[in-house]
Amino acid sequence: MPANRIEGRTDAFADWAWQSLVVTGGCSVVLGVVMAVWPDKSETVAGILYGLTLVASAAVQLVVAFGARIATALKALEVVSAIIALVLAAWAFTSGEWVALLSLWIGMAWVARGIGQAIVGVWSEQFAGAGRLEVVGLLTLAAGVVVAVVQFESLTSLSIVVGLLTIALGVSEILLGVRMEHEAVETA
Repeated sequence: MPANRIEGRTDAFADWAWQSLVVTGGCSVVLGVVMAVWPDKSETVAGILYGLTLVASAAVQLVVAFGARIATALKALEVVSAIIALVLAAWAFTSGEWVALLSLWIGMAWVARGIGQAIVGVWSEQFAGAGRLEVVGLLTLAAGVVVAVVQFESLTSLSIVVGLLTIALGVSEILLGVRMEHEAVETA
């Protein structure tokens, strides 16, 4: 019998992954709240907030890539998805004055993230909650498609929608992190 919980771990995520998910989820919630309650911000500030949202999204994908015990192909998929989010974040930082571009960058990043999450959920049956990860991935994909294809008339309307969706993503990340730690403690 292991002397401590970490020594005998066989769960699907590394010990630090749950903490990283909770922190990045918390950052996402804060960014979402700022975007939703301050919709009439300047275009420069909007570009920065959208870029930070994509950086937080990339961080979650990297946590899954390097913290999950999943197949190498799935890790590569998560890394590629994170790189896409980082490139789109760089573009968002510089394109704050174009509502259509901002919605396209956010939408494309969420589509890539959703696809990655859904595939990891489908192929990673070794950890509890894989089906929930698949559902969250499909919902993220749907949110990305909506944000990318809907023509937002103003930065205000885009900020409210993306803010609320970012809050939802952040809460799902926090819940995933807490659930991972809870299940790890129960199996120890």
